Amino acid sequence: MQRTMLALSVRNALMAVLSAACVIGYTNAHAQDSPTAPTNNAAAPVVGQAATPTTLPPGAQGASGSADGKKATDLNAISVTGQLGALSRSQATKEDANGVVDSVSAEEAGKFPDQNVADALQRVPGVSVDRGGGESNQITVRGFGPTFVNVLLNGREMATASTDRAFNFDVLPSEVIQQAVVEKTSSADIPAGGIGGTVNVITAQPLDFNGFHMAGSAGAVNDNVGGGLSNKTTPDVSGMIVDSNKDHTFGWLASFVYDKRDHVEQSVDSLGWLTNQDFSRINPAYTSLALPQTLQGQVTNETRTRTSFNGALEWIPLDGLTVKVDGLLSEYKIDSTYDAFGLYTNTGVIQSITPGANGTAQSYTQNASGGMSNDYAEESNPSDAKNYLVGANIAYKLGESTEIDWDTAASKAWDKQSQNGYFVVLGTRNIGVNPTWTNNGANNLPSWSDFLPSTDTSTLHAHVTNEGTQSPNVSDSIFQNRLHLSKSFLDGSLSQLDFGLENSDETKTEVTYNTPDSFGCAEYCGYVANVPASAVDAHVLNAGSLVNGASPGFPSQWVVYDVNKLFAYLATPAAYDQLPNADAFKAQLAANGGSFTSRPDPNTYSQIHERVESAYAMANFQGDWASMPWNLNLGMRYTTTETTSTAYSAPIIGIAVNPNDPTNAFPTYGPLQPISERGSYGNWLPSANFKLNLRDDLVFRLAASKTLTRPDLSNLSAAVSYNFRPQNQTISQGNVALNPYTSKNFDTGLEWYFSDTSYLAMDLFYKKVDNFSTLITRTTELLGFPFQLTEPVNLNTAVIKGAEFTFNYQFKYLPSPFDGLGVATNYTYVTSSASISPNVITSTGKFAVPGIGNSANATVYYQKGPWEVRLAYNWRAQYLASIAGDQGQPTTVKPYGELDLSASYKLNNHFSLFLDETNLNNETISQYQVYLDRESYAEADGRTVFTGIRGTW
Repeated sequence: MQRTMLALSVRNALMAVLSAACVIGYTNAHAQDSPTAPTNNAAAPVVGQAATPTTLPPGAQGASGSADGKKATDLNAISVTGQLGALSRSQATKEDANGVVDSVSAEEAGKFPDQNVADALQRVPGVSVDRGGGESNQITVRGFGPTFVNVLLNGREMATASTDRAFNFDVLPSEVIQQAVVEKTSSADIPAGGIGGTVNVITAQPLDFNGFHMAGSAGAVNDNVGGGLSNKTTPDVSGMIVDSNKDHTFGWLASFVYDKRDHVEQSVDSLGWLTNQDFSRINPAYTSLALPQTLQGQVTNETRTRTSFNGALEWIPLDGLTVKVDGLLSEYKIDSTYDAFGLYTNTGVIQSITPGANGTAQSYTQNASGGMSNDYAEESNPSDAKNYLVGANIAYKLGESTEIDWDTAASKAWDKQSQNGYFVVLGTRNIGVNPTWTNNGANNLPSWSDFLPSTDTSTLHAHVTNEGTQSPNVSDSIFQNRLHLSKSFLDGSLSQLDFGLENSDETKTEVTYNTPDSFGCAEYCGYVANVPASAVDAHVLNAGSLVNGASPGFPSQWVVYDVNKLFAYLATPAAYDQLPNADAFKAQLAANGGSFTSRPDPNTYSQIHERVESAYAMANFQGDWASMPWNLNLGMRYTTTETTSTAYSAPIIGIAVNPNDPTNAFPTYGPLQPISERGSYGNWLPSANFKLNLRDDLVFRLAASKTLTRPDLSNLSAAVSYNFRPQNQTISQGNVALNPYTSKNFDTGLEWYFSDTSYLAMDLFYKKVDNFSTLITRTTELLGFPFQLTEPVNLNTAVIKGAEFTFNYQFKYLPSPFDGLGVATNYTYVTSSASISPNVITSTGKFAVPGIGNSANATVYYQKGPWEVRLAYNWRAQYLASIAGDQGQPTTVKPYGELDLSASYKLNNHFSLFLDETNLNNETISQYQVYLDRESYAEADGRTVFTGIRGTW
């Protein structure tokens, strides 16, 4: 109660101060109006050099907008291009901003500094990336993971085909991006949602250019997991055309991108460590030991194809009226299959085991009964993510000092490839041998020895036979509106007032396709049916040494086969007549059209509908104190959220252990029933940003705000999921009544600018976050079987604090040719009151914040004459990736550092050659669970080379 009263007092006091300040400022202005701050199209930029647009829809200043509302650095005057031009524009954006802001700018039209937007953002202080498939796809800001980062496209929210709130940057082509701005402090006009920060990705607009302009590139991509060059090269093509009339009152822009990349990934995976395993039958003291679920090595082959189209129109039909329409359509398709060899742990056939510290198994041996098999797995998990966002903005000046604008947008995303996935396993039981497992300590994954040869195609037996299952079909739609009014003033301390109303409707739907009732696995799982090698084209794959020998002695060769031929064979009498219940299987097969074709599984259906309504007021003030200019931004936002979660539920009426495979069980479901749950909440979000120019080149900042991040969508789902493996049976369910994460934020910083491309900065931040949702697990019983029931609840509070240090310097005073050298470096230190070691989390159930970890970037660049070269090293310290990863265990990612190269040579005023290479040092990803000697995962993605020619006219 006291905390609530204090929060109300703070809110009311801030509102009173804001109201009083507005009245005083307006009185001091004597109602003398001034012209509104110029919009993007008020001045014509240099041909081919795009201006830096506002970071939110026109009229919204925000923390990154002009500090006083009356004057701004004219970025259009910057004619330098290349790396120096990008650094200069990003530095100007930071210096002019009200709050703490960093950005990455295009070097020129159609040329972003990196092939991937997330790769470019990782060079921003406080930003680190998550990698997948050999490229960066999600970002973390100041230790807050992807779901805590609000990502906007031209100030609007873009629908995504992901299953959570995290934004996947790999769907965005970097060639259409003009600037990506990271707002680390908040202001009232920034949409709520990002405790970590808000990233606004800005595309080029027609009136950013004078007259006709065209740019394009044609290149080749070579990707090799071994770090050299592969024997296959794929295309990378982009183009942009833009034109505007002589009066600069009408312009249009169109661009396209097509790139394709063949990627091979190697990995070795334990699928998590099983804990609290009882081996008292071997030794009475062995009641709580830990050993991995499996050891699986795999080679994943992917073809990644990105296609996008971007268009925009700008029209000024009369003085004071501006109409903009823009849209982006993108498709990111991944055809993905893997070949894997695995040895799945069966704790029931372990005959001897040796534990080490903390109950971690150091070695164990299986008996010769064949309770563990050589598993040859094939999987396909394709995706075809399609996105579009179309928006319109109309801005009108009501006199010289007042402007009103309306912005509306519709966005949709979908990925409907669930039915095209599969997961199948053929295996050979290890009968007559005693497989032995060995823990290889903190630097390598475990290894197996003394198992049957992995290249024998003569003893294959059917096991898992699932079509679908790998990932859900996802659709997401967002419709949003924003009405904004601004008024600027000439005299007095009040320089600008802003008011806004916003609403958005989002609906995200998921459903997974499965073979109905998993009838194939219900009969074939357990290795009961022999599969002739000739029937499935079984042969031996030469995979080589996986992840640089991450698991010593892991086979470099194993059996692979044709999955389509396997499904065809399993549907013939030659296969199913071997089954104990052949007649039952034939009936289910016939009912499914004579095949294993997957169908939508209603038990996996989930739909979340979220309606958000917001209103805000914001005031900008300016003045001088002791001859030092200052700027103050005060604001208040109120936002309400209503959530409806819909799903289908079928009660479990029976559970039976598979007699052929005691590590698995099968459920029997009752009638399907729809369920629907609702939740709602409202939040006041005050903000204040203060800037003081101690000197012309020295800036002091101070900021305070309250922000929120809404609960993860998966935690709001009304759907219930089950795992029926007897040694690890679980139930997972969501909670639509979750409240949002809320954070009270304080920032301060000092920035020294000593040239257009050189500065030194230090920013300190402090965040106190409430309502962290935590997965609570408790033991329950279902039909006589023990289950671990997990659900999210709002439970924890954490303080996250840290510091960012940036030093950028161009050595322009060195003698030629060394005056083209420069460095761009930054280091981010982050800590948390909830940064607890993983073993404490598992032993006490305490809470920790995933993603917390230090990071650093160091770039050396050279630009002089026709040459541009950049060598960049990006490092991220060890961090907790998940509180409850595989098998519910805390999972930690080890330190990772990647070296990238970018170079170009200008042939003439129109053409240049370029070469970009990522992961020069061939770095790999490694993870462990709880203790260092519980190695859990290793991944190698190799090196990617982009080379080609770029033109501009």
